[in-house]
Parts: sequence; C-alpha cells; structure tokens
Amino acid sequence: MTRQRSALACIAVAGVLIAPQAANADMGKAPATQGIIVSIEGGYLHQSGPDIVGFGTSPSLITLPLAGNEVITDKTLSPEDGYFIGGSIGVDTGAPYLFNFFHRIELYGLYGETDDSARASSPPTGDIALTAVDGTVLGVNGRTGRTTVERTTWEGALRFEGDDRVDSSTTVTYVIAPFIRGFEEDSRTSVTACCDFGRTSSVDATLYGIYIAAEPETWLTPNFALVARGGVGVYGYDADGSFRSYGDAYTTGDFDAAVSDGDSGAGFRGLLGVGLKFKIAPTALLEGFAEADYFSKVPTAKLITNSIDGGFVSHVGDDDLWELRAGGRLTIGLGN
Repeated sequence: MTRQRSALACIAVAGVLIAPQAANADMGKAPATQGIIVSIEGGYLHQSGPDIVGFGTSPSLITLPLAGNEVITDKTLSPEDGYFIGGSIGVDTGAPYLFNFFHRIELYGLYGETDDSARASSPPTGDIALTAVDGTVLGVNGRTGRTTVERTTWEGALRFEGDDRVDSSTTVTYVIAPFIRGFEEDSRTSVTACCDFGRTSSVDATLYGIYIAAEPETWLTPNFALVARGGVGVYGYDADGSFRSYGDAYTTGDFDAAVSDGDSGAGFRGLLGVGLKFKIAPTALLEGFAEADYFSKVPTAKLITNSIDGGFVSHVGDDDLWELRAGGRLTIGLGN
C-alpha cells in the first residue's frame, strides 16, 4: 500500500508540472487535525488576456470622407498588473464525513484587480480619431486621447479536502471544489479638441463550475516543507455587455450610440501552484507561493477599430486568460 501511495504522490507531482493552477486557500495539509482553520493571503497579480482597443492616432490630419490613404493606428491596452487578497475559514472534523475520506471543509474567497491606461497628444500635423460603438461615425480632429481599462475578479469556493499519508514526511491532499467566479471589465476613452467625444464599455461575466486537485506536501525538516497543487476543472459562464459613445464629433454629426450584447458558453480551467511552508508555531504556517490559473474562455469587450470601415459593431466576445499570482499566506489552526 505504501508503494502504491508513493506512486500516487509522484503522479500528483507530475500533474503539477503540466497543469496550470489558481490561488485557492492553503495548499497541502492543514496545521490542525481537528477544529477551526483560518487563512489570509495577498500579493502580486498578473493577468494575461485580450487587449482592449482605445483611441486611434494618425500622423496627418484626417478629412472626411476618407480617401482611403489615411493611416490610423489603434492604441491597445492590456490591464496586466495589480494585486489580490484572499482568505478562508474551515473546519476539520478529525474523522471522515464524505466518501469515508474527506474530513475537512473550507470556505474560500478571493478578490483581485488590474488596470492600464494610455494618453497621447497629436502633433500639429497629426490627429486623434475615435469610432462610435456602432461603427456609423468616425470622430476626427482630436488633439488629445486618453483610455483607461480596469478588470476586477472575485471568487468563492467550497473546498472538500482529505489527506492521504504516503510516509512519515509526505502526504497528498485531495480536493473537490465547486466554485463561482466573477469577471468585470470596464473601459473609458475620451478625445478632446474643439468638441469632446468618447466611448465606454462594460462587461460583467459569471463563471460557475467545479475543479478537482491534488496537493502533495513533503517536510524536508521539522519546520520546512515543499508543497504543490495541480488540478483541472470545467465551468459554464454567462455575460452581459453594454457599449456607449457620446458627444459631438467634429465634422461628423451626432456621435451618440448604444449597443447591448451577451455571451454564454462553457470552458476548461487548469490549476498549478508551488510553495514553501514554514512552521512558525505548533499550529501556524507561513507560506510563500507562486500560482497560476488558466481559463479557456472568458468574456471580454470587442470594441470596433478606429476606422469608419471597421467591419463590425462593438460586442461581447470570449478569449482565454492566464492569471498568475505570487505572494504570502498565513494559516492558523485553532484546534489540536
């Protein structure tokens, strides 16, 4: 049996190396075998997702109607860098309560935020341009353009955990976790000249699904351990998006327009994490970790490009998203 469990631990470690992962409560075994367990965490958040189209720039003044030789370059933004905070509270019964194996349950919460911004002023012979969200009007003769994009994410998960001891220093914690996650993306672009005009987008998405994970843990000394996590999951999602342009664009007439759109579907979630645990008290652990989370489909704003012949109306689309975290986590067992 010990040999089989050792093989299972090796498989779990191999899974960690090939599957991506999220920051979801403490990794591995809890510091108490019975009673309440609490955990807090926070640190740096990086999201690698789709770009958002802002204003357009041109090296020469634009006149309407377009003659076909105007060069308009879109300014794109990607809110990649930010922060996250999270925490969990759980209870270990000291005895199995589910499938004769799972003996710990944790309620976990996470919040994260990333943003990006860009600003440009045109030279005397240049121009700033912006297209209405429905693609019907091209605003020209802008002197200054500014775009800001913000993405926020939150998650709640209920983790059912069971520990399988491999030997005196190694355990593998198995996890089943239903989860719900929200993504919110907002952008605002403004162009100023003799007249002001701009456009906004807002996409709100909710993901609901379940993942399974394995978390091998090996204590190298009585106070120092290596821990990892690897897993996979599936989810469904729904999203609503609203797009609006406003103001009077110079030489083009009314710039006001509004578009609403929605999106739904299903996706794959992958999980990966590694960390170092330090025992700072008999039932308290300090953990430094690096974790990643992959979502195959996340709704996002698809804003029309800054050309009158952009080819489509602003709408909600979907794209994949990588989420990377690095930070610290304190876990305290308020029990035996």
